[in-house]
Amino acid sequence: MRRSIDAYNAGNVDGLLEMAHRDIEWEVAPEHPASTTHRGLEEVRAYHEDWRNTLDDMRLDVLSITEVGDSVVAVCRIHGKGSESGADVEVEIAFLATYRDGKAIRVEEFLDPEEALRALEAPSG
Repeated sequence: MRRSIDAYNAGNVDGLLEMAHRDIEWEVAPEHPASTTHRGLEEVRAYHEDWRNTLDDMRLDVLSITEVGDSVVAVCRIHGKGSESGADVEVEIAFLATYRDGKAIRVEEFLDPEEALRALEAPSG
């Protein structure tokens, strides 16, 4: 997870996707106006490239990483500037990633990190 975030911060979306299973599903936070689920590497790549074009100097600062079984929650703070408005952006976000054979098969975004941690600790079933 940390290597993926480091790659992303370096502007390397392909480096981020090295952790992803080819059948990955990336669920955008439900509070986001364009909430959807991106399926497959190409859709996930396009989603992240769009974000890199929307926010200049975008950076994810890792606040914590919690692992339970095959799942990990990374709580991060996104920093950047709106590419059109120039407005400073700072948002806390959590990513719940579920791994299969060492690759992320599903990633869910949460704007409430506590909700992500609760989902991580909930029994699957």
